[in-house]
Amino acid sequence: MDSESKTGAGTEIPEEAALVTSENVGATIGALLDRCVARLEDPTLPPAWVVHEVRKDLKRTRAMLRLCGEELPTRSAEKRCGAAGRALSHLRDADAAEETVSRLRPRAGTAELRALDELSAWIAGRRQKQGGPSGLPRSLATQVAGSLREVRAGLDTLAFERIDAAALDAGLAAAWSDTARAYRRAARKPAIERFHDFRKAVKRELYQRELCGRPLERMERATLKKLADVLGELQDLEVLHGTVRDAGRWRGPLKKLIKRTARELKGRALRLGEGRYAERAS
Repeated sequence: MDSESKTGAGTEIPEEAALVTSENVGATIGALLDRCVARLEDPTLPPAWVVHEVRKDLKRTRAMLRLCGEELPTRSAEKRCGAAGRALSHLRDADAAEETVSRLRPRAGTAELRALDELSAWIAGRRQKQGGPSGLPRSLATQVAGSLREVRAGLDTLAFERIDAAALDAGLAAAWSDTARAYRRAARKPAIERFHDFRKAVKRELYQRELCGRPLERMERATLKKLADVLGELQDLEVLHGTVRDAGRWRGPLKKLIKRTARELKGRALRLGEGRYAERAS
């Protein structure tokens, strides 16, 4: 989790290593939602930063709701948080495209660098036509904040005291099994959709471990974090692929660079996942 644990409204959530017990699982989820609402409702905060941080906290929230799903009816709240994140996702895509172009440059040859320069100029020109960097319309921020307030109120009725140590351990075991299945599916057929599912499962497992008081050993956590980063780069590359394709630029050196990089990232992800998921997979 990011180092900042407070918002301007004073909402505080535990740091990564903080112990979450049956007494405060619900409080942790509630604090994450409160922080999202506070950031969305604060017009003084940088819009791009708000979008990035709120989407990240919603993924954490969904991970914890999934962890409780065997004991409590949290599925509806999880879906509503997912819908809230998707409502903000288009505001992040333009920034992600530019960041991905920057990450591609060290991999590029001379002709590919020229193609990236042309793509960067095209992205900048498109943003200028659209009015500059993406903002966060207050109407959208208010709408999403209102939806999350409703989710938060509904969670207050649930008996989170039922999420004891045994329930947490069972939820983490289920999360590992889900991620192992996603890994095996990607390994059998390396389609981008399967890596997308693998990425979501890895991030969910990582967030659950960070927030539920069952931290991984340092090297194991570093491997899982690296796997999440590689899969995240692959997802960003796929977003750029879509942008390039829709712009009619899916050809020549740019196409070769993106396809080559995607193959490399898929290979790295499978190698990282093999040690954690393949050996114990049944």
